[in-house]
Amino acid sequence: MKPLPSLLLLLALLPLAACTRPPAPQGLSYQTTAQANEALRVAVLPFWLGDKVGLSAQGVSEQFAAALRTLGRHEVINVTPERRRMLLPDDAIAANRLSTDALVRIRESLQVDAVILGRIEQFDSFDPPVLGLTVHLVSCLDGEVLWSATAHLDGARQDVQDDLQWWNDHQNGDGNRSLAGWRLALSSPATFARYASDRLVETIPFAEDGQK
Repeated sequence: MKPLPSLLLLLALLPLAACTRPPAPQGLSYQTTAQANEALRVAVLPFWLGDKVGLSAQGVSEQFAAALRTLGRHEVINVTPERRRMLLPDDAIAANRLSTDALVRIRESLQVDAVILGRIEQFDSFDPPVLGLTVHLVSCLDGEVLWSATAHLDGARQDVQDDLQWWNDHQNGDGNRSLAGWRLALSSPATFARYASDRLVETIPFAEDGQK
């Protein structure tokens, strides 16, 4: 009968452990400013794809827009690939350049305060998924980079799996947890992209940090 209290204590501690988020995965970094939350209306342009990235990665920008919208700090405008080619035909991140004319064109066409520009450097869909990307929030008023983040999240790494499990439990709630539930994200590129997007956009509010 003596082991019973220890078992009860272990069971009582499990919910607390599940609610504690693991440390941020390696390969995730960001810089932000106090003005990142002042851009009320933000356009998300479809992300550019690196040289070795397939077309299956095109849906990542949609997942990112959904994550930003869920954050609830901005009015988010989705932009189609066709419209992006009209507004900004060249890969601004690869060129490390965004002209004033392009910013004015985006601002006037979309009526936005800022624009999200992203580039996917790696995207492996399965066994396990890997996502590497760079994202910038750029003011359409003066061209200032209000927030910038890079991530390389490999589903084979233990730190990513720990964080993914926490994210899955947090998304589904305590009553819907299952041992295999979070592992399903490792076979769903869209779910893994949403996880990565949520992980990135949640760094925007911490303007007092400046950088991490």
